Amino acid sequence: MATAHPLEIELKLALPPRQVEAFRKTMARRRAAKGTRRMTQQQTIVTRYFDTPDFDLAARGVALRVRQAGETWLQTLKTASVSHGGLSRRVEFEMPLGGDALDWARFSPAARDYVSEALRERVRPLFETRFDRTTWQFASETGDRIEVALDLGAIRTLEAPAALEGNVREQTLPLCEIELELKAGEPDALFALALEWAEAFDCVPLDASKAARGVALVRGEVPGATGAQALALDAGMRVEEGFAATCQTCLGHFQANLHGLLESDEVEFLHQARVALRRLRAALRLYRGICVLPDELVAALRELAAALAPARDWDVLCGETLPAIAPHHPDAALWQQGIAALEARRAQIRAEMHRALRAARPGRWLLAMQRWLQQAGWRRDASGHALAPALRDAQQAPLEVWAPAALGKGERRIARRARKFGKASASRRHVLRIAIKRQRYAAEFFEALFDRTGKQRRRQSRYIAALREAQDSLGRANDLRTATTLMQDVDAGTAGAFALGWLAAEQAGAGAEQGGARPVHAVLKAKTYW
Repeated sequence: MATAHPLEIELKLALPPRQVEAFRKTMARRRAAKGTRRMTQQQTIVTRYFDTPDFDLAARGVALRVRQAGETWLQTLKTASVSHGGLSRRVEFEMPLGGDALDWARFSPAARDYVSEALRERVRPLFETRFDRTTWQFASETGDRIEVALDLGAIRTLEAPAALEGNVREQTLPLCEIELELKAGEPDALFALALEWAEAFDCVPLDASKAARGVALVRGEVPGATGAQALALDAGMRVEEGFAATCQTCLGHFQANLHGLLESDEVEFLHQARVALRRLRAALRLYRGICVLPDELVAALRELAAALAPARDWDVLCGETLPAIAPHHPDAALWQQGIAALEARRAQIRAEMHRALRAARPGRWLLAMQRWLQQAGWRRDASGHALAPALRDAQQAPLEVWAPAALGKGERRIARRARKFGKASASRRHVLRIAIKRQRYAAEFFEALFDRTGKQRRRQSRYIAALREAQDSLGRANDLRTATTLMQDVDAGTAGAFALGWLAAEQAGAGAEQGGARPVHAVLKAKTYW
């Protein structure tokens, strides 16, 4: 008989391995101080995950597993989850087994409907997880019941990863995470605990399930940086719904790159994380006055952005600007000597970025943002009071009516700042670049709202392309100025002097055309589609 768990609500956190013992001690103290409904439980759990060789179940968002916990065997089918900031909701079917063999007959018809009979015949075990789980049961003062689980172990493949060749038979991935499952009550209780631990142990929200990570391991996929995902806004949405969906997309973009940003020096993680924060800041400005983020969350966002900016500037200098100059230097060996000093400074800036990023507690900020969105916090003012009726009306206005007006305002800002571009100072061109960047993000946010057929679709594509080209052109000019500033603070010998001379010549010879005049004028000439 199926165990009744129609909807699973849980929040997952990645716990840094160095914090495991501190977390255990905190849980022991908390248990003594606040009580628990049952004693702490410890067990080793082995779980085999099933799919077809082509991962048909994973493609449908279905996870199928057989799990041994002590003397008990369970089989479980979970459907695709809706997950934001570590909080997920999914339908789950689970029932006991007499052994370790998968038994479709024990699943209810509702569960079997998720997997066709043809697919059932092709499933086989592809990977397994083996971890030690420690669980605690909590009951809050408001009656919420939460199960906390600490999982320490690994995922391992049961056959060679598809992307690897040779005699490789097994790949592993460590597990060190916390799961908070809501047994009764409101999801906000999960956030309250998670925020406490993010502050104390540098936890970050974890959206990827063990099943999803196992599938990637079997496929031989190496986790890499993730770009921005398209935003699927609907014409029937209200303004507040568009705001929430836009924030969720930006937060998901940042979270997808956060682990790589914290644990590696791969430049693309930093680039994508910074883009995610810039897009979020653009969204907050776009909806300003209607849906307003609390001051403390805005301040934390600025702190995160400030932590990333210097390292990204040095990545652009050493990874893009200087390599373009290198072929023109007459002495390659001398050039490398100078570059070594700049690379050393880059490494120092990167180390400072990691320290500043950890100090900014990105996991806590992500959780606080998600909690605020879950609570629809924009519907209250800074004092927690209900908004004025006029403002609530603005939040509930049709998004398809508000979005064209917002795009029109952005277009007029660009037009005002683009006047007499050829004579504009560097600072004025920088302000124009920011305005164009914000308008590009806004156009991309609202892209799905418009009926992109025929002439309108072509106009929309040309307009966004023109914004992108103008932003890139002005960005290159800004990179030259930034590179000059950075290099003036480092003694890179004759190579540095050569590079500074080259940068000066590039800026002096750029002129209005290369400085962005043509792409900016193309934006002004592009026909609007809204």
